[in-house]
Amino acid sequence: MTGLGETPMLRGFTTLLRLADVPPARWVATTIGLSLVLALIDMVGLAAMVPLTRLLSDPNTSSPAVGLVADLFRTREPGVLIPLFALCVAVLFVVSSVLMIAFRWWQLGRTNRIAARAATELLRRYAGESYAAHRARNTADIYRNVTEMTAFSGNALLNAITVVSDALTLAGIAVVLFVTSPLVTVFTIALFAAAMVVFQWVFRARQLRVGDDLAAASLDAWSHITPVLEGFREARLSATADRFVDGYGGARDRSAEANRAFSILAEMPKYLLQVVFVLAIAGMAAILFATGSADSALTVLAVFAAAALRGLPIMTRVSANVSSVRSGTVSLGILTNAVASLGSPPRREPASARRPLDYRGDIELRGVGFRYPDSPEPVLKGLCLTIEEHRTTAIVGSSGAGKSTALDLVLGLLRPTSGDILCGGISIFEDPAGWYERLGVVPQDVFLLNDTLRANIVFGVPEGPDVDARLREVLRMAQLEGLVDLLPEGLATIVGERGTRLSGGQRQRVGLARAMFRRPRVLVLDEATSALDNETEHEITRTLRELHGRMTVIIVAHRLSTVRHADSLVFLADGRVDAQGTFEQVRASTPSFARLVELGELP
Repeated sequence: MTGLGETPMLRGFTTLLRLADVPPARWVATTIGLSLVLALIDMVGLAAMVPLTRLLSDPNTSSPAVGLVADLFRTREPGVLIPLFALCVAVLFVVSSVLMIAFRWWQLGRTNRIAARAATELLRRYAGESYAAHRARNTADIYRNVTEMTAFSGNALLNAITVVSDALTLAGIAVVLFVTSPLVTVFTIALFAAAMVVFQWVFRARQLRVGDDLAAASLDAWSHITPVLEGFREARLSATADRFVDGYGGARDRSAEANRAFSILAEMPKYLLQVVFVLAIAGMAAILFATGSADSALTVLAVFAAAALRGLPIMTRVSANVSSVRSGTVSLGILTNAVASLGSPPRREPASARRPLDYRGDIELRGVGFRYPDSPEPVLKGLCLTIEEHRTTAIVGSSGAGKSTALDLVLGLLRPTSGDILCGGISIFEDPAGWYERLGVVPQDVFLLNDTLRANIVFGVPEGPDVDARLREVLRMAQLEGLVDLLPEGLATIVGERGTRLSGGQRQRVGLARAMFRRPRVLVLDEATSALDNETEHEITRTLRELHGRMTVIIVAHRLSTVRHADSLVFLADGRVDAQGTFEQVRASTPSFARLVELGELP
């Protein structure tokens, strides 16, 4: 049992259970209670072997158990009594085995559900953390922690509970054996315990190293999968796909080696215990024949043989599970650290119970400053800006001017280091969820599901009676009606992973339709036209002009043709507002912007 009481392991199990919203103390108490009941039933079955073996060696021997069976069936005939008593013992063993299978079924189901719920909750916490924290994370770490570390930790929990349950069963067997023959029992326990302790002590470091190797190989494998699948186009065109695949193969080879070592360490106790069992039989026989009669020795040996039939597989399982739990310590530690790094879980409130703030009016940036945690210099420095309601505001500037950061702040993805952002006089950070509900965002790279065109536009919005009408409206506004007519299955057409069956312009228009489907009060286009051809850009620009006066539109763009007709143009430089006004006003007053216009070949 060495290693089960280590604080990091207990902390890991507690983290896993709490992540799955399971009270640790109550769950452990229930499991141990059921294990104790099963151990008692098993103990009764084994104890019944004592009077049976004595009855077989001496039919005239009477005992309370034999008397109970004799009175129940109203017979004292050995030829009848012995089969009846044997049948009662067999029934006890069958009942014990059936209950053990049922308990094992419950254990497997419960621990697997705990691992599944823990994985779901961990993903929820990753999804609910701040955008700044998410940007700093390694995607491979997230994939590994959510999929594999929770599964490994759940398996370690199952093995630990099995160890406790099996230990109680072994304790019950030891009690029966001690009553039968104290001296032989002490000798047997000492022999098997010494063998198990020595084995665990010798291989402890190796078991921990196997856990480290499995965790490292898993992370390395995810690190090589990601560029192959998510960067398929770049990997193919740069002829680097084979390198990533080879790296993945190397990681899986290391994982295979670690799994082989894991399996061998789990199986070795079985062979060790077989050798110890032979030594134990020889030792027991020597003790029994030296201290008692032959009939008594044979009776005790028969009871010990029955106990070995039940106990040896359990001891083998205990040793294997202790090795598994110790190897799982690494996974439990990774899971514990991952949960600790995420901080408190995001507050979940039913949508029906939440009353979002009614954000209306101008958006104001009041003295907004921002510095990334890993950067010594601020990106924005006292930014003051008013984005008027129901008007189109464009934010432009050279690379590094702070456009993307300013937009992330307005979207509520980042929090200002100093200053505040308000809409209608209310801070957008008072009710982030309510603020998000007012937004429709079209990014430069629109994320598309490998699903139907309809599902990509609706994008998780619950179905309702007005969905079809809203779809028709946004298809018209996003200039997608012609595309739908051309597709073989219309809105039911599968667009492919990340929209690979659509052109770049079509993907952007799907992104615009998705944003408009939310019926936002603020529409944000983040470099949404940078990769479009002139015709598609013109169509989207025309759509934006149709929205004039109906919602607040914010555009961040490098292509100045997109922002030519904006009501207000904000030119950022070095994290501050360098100029603001109409397109022509800013061009006339700001030489650096005039230079950008000239480079863009705008008349």
